[in-house]
Amino acid sequence: MRVGARGWSLAVCLVSMSAGAVASNFSASLKNYYAQFEIVVACEEQAQLSEAEADAAEAAMDKIESYYLKKDASIDKDHLLDLAEADRDEGFRIMGRSGGGLRPYCRQSLRDLLMKAEEIAPVASEH
Repeated sequence: MRVGARGWSLAVCLVSMSAGAVASNFSASLKNYYAQFEIVVACEEQAQLSEAEADAAEAAMDKIESYYLKKDASIDKDHLLDLAEADRDEGFRIMGRSGGGLRPYCRQSLRDLLMKAEEIAPVASEH
């Protein structure tokens, strides 16, 4: 099968769009992990999580951040941190209205960070 100039142009466009979508996905994922970390820090301050748990979350976040920034060096970390703080605040507002208490929310955020760091550990060591 022969692919004409239009076919190649379409293929190049699709690959370019895919690369942009992946980079965008990395940013969105990293922002979500930043928000999870912000939640853990706030939970420690409110005595919902221990200092040791917050330290474990910080170590996990360091691994996660390093992983995503290696994947896409163009990520605007400062912008994502600002968005993560807004997400944290919104999450606390929602949890405050639910009346279920913050502890389960805090524990889930901690678990998400620890699980992601564990998930990427083998991948990061391969590079």
